[in-house]
Parts: sequence; structure tokens; C-alpha cells
Amino acid sequence: MKLEQRALRFHARGHALIGIVDVPERPLARGMLILADSTETRSGSHRQFTLLSRLLAARGVAVMRFDRLGGGDSEGEAAQQGLDDIGAAMKEFFIHVPEMKESVILAPGDAAACAALYAVGDARITGLALLDPLLPPEAEVAGTGHRAAEARLRYGPRSAADRLLRRAAAFGRAASRAIGRDVPEPRGAPRLAGFGGRVLLVCAGAAAAGQDATRALDERHPRSRRVEIAHAGRDVRRGAWRDAVAFACASWLGSW
Repeated sequence: MKLEQRALRFHARGHALIGIVDVPERPLARGMLILADSTETRSGSHRQFTLLSRLLAARGVAVMRFDRLGGGDSEGEAAQQGLDDIGAAMKEFFIHVPEMKESVILAPGDAAACAALYAVGDARITGLALLDPLLPPEAEVAGTGHRAAEARLRYGPRSAADRLLRRAAAFGRAASRAIGRDVPEPRGAPRLAGFGGRVLLVCAGAAAAGQDATRALDERHPRSRRVEIAHAGRDVRRGAWRDAVAFACASWLGSW
């Protein structure tokens, strides 16, 4: 299948954002927006997002990835991110792929909280693919103590990720007022109680904290599918990991 790659320049909060969309010759009605976490740009570490986009586009799935406010080649400051840049990216995505009727959001790590919050307020978002969603020590998952310590080692001390989560909590309260219903405040791995779409949970089998987070979410959300990829941690997301994630995402996208 022929693919076309388009460079995009759009705006959020008065700042220019840079993105890339991979468009198949005959796009499916369901696309995917990749939302980078606080440590990554639109290419992803080891170019994982770039290569994942091409793999999925070859299967007919239009994929967009972009640098968030203050990240990569985009203007602004990271503190301004919020949900505005996601909304601006989604608008651009649908403009450039008019065949697309709905989209899923793929979000790794701490981007999962923002993806879940945004999805609640946009009816076009019918699915979330969460890769090793962030699990802070205080998250309500099975077990505490040594598991909390493992989470600290896995995701590091309070830093950009924690600041993002505190901001996301404020966005949740604002979203509640805006759409007239309760939106759960994210505590690392989002509860997803306000989201009625499908959820794919991908975790690295070698990471106990990631297992707990995805198991807890799987139990809470009735339309979820959990996939465990053995021996794949956040620091080794390369060829085998990427291919396994691409296969899991493609299979999931085609199952409903």
C-alpha cells in the first residue's frame, strides 16, 4: 500500500506546533493519534513512534504524531500543555484525513492521564491504547510498600511527570464543569470511569509496577484488553518491542 507522509504546522494557545501524519492510500475509518509522554518528542525514543506509525499506516491506519507545547520543534512551554494542544492536533488530524470518522489515542507513561481526560470530552475518540501507564506510589492498585518503592525506581522521583499529573487533576475539575458531569481525577494510571470506549493496556512483563497498573485498570474498565509483552521495559523499546506493540495495536483496532 502506498503511503504519504505530510509535515504539519498548526497552532495551540498562539504557539506553532509541529507534527507528522502518515496517510495510507486508502485510509481506514479509524485512525490513531500518538501522544508523547513528558520525556519524548514526536519520534519517540529510538524512533519508536516513527517506526510504529509506518507499520500501522502500512495496514491502512492513518497515524499522527506531534511535538507537544514546549517539546521538540514546537513553540511554547511544557507548563502550557494541558489539553489544548491535544485538541488542536486532533482537529488537524481530521482535516488532513477526511476519510477518518473516529480516532484512538496511543499514550505511553505519564501521557496516559492526559489522553484519558481528553477522550472523555471528545466523542470522536473511541479507544485508548495505554503503554505502560504511569503508576505513582500513591495510586490505588494492589499492594503497597515494596511495590511503591519499585514504582519510585521505575518512574523516578517527583519531577516533570508529577507536575503533569497535578496539572491533569486541575484539568479534570475544569472538564467536569465544562461538560456537566464528573470526570475522575487521574492518579497516575487513570481510572477511565468517564470513558465508554475501548481500552488496550500494554505492559512490560518484566515490570511489576506496570503489571499492577494495567491489572487494576483492566479490572475497572469493562471494555479493556490487557496485553503483556515479556522482557520489554521502558528502556528497551526497540525492534522486538515495537513490532509486538504494532501487532497488538493492529489486532485490537481491527477487532471492533
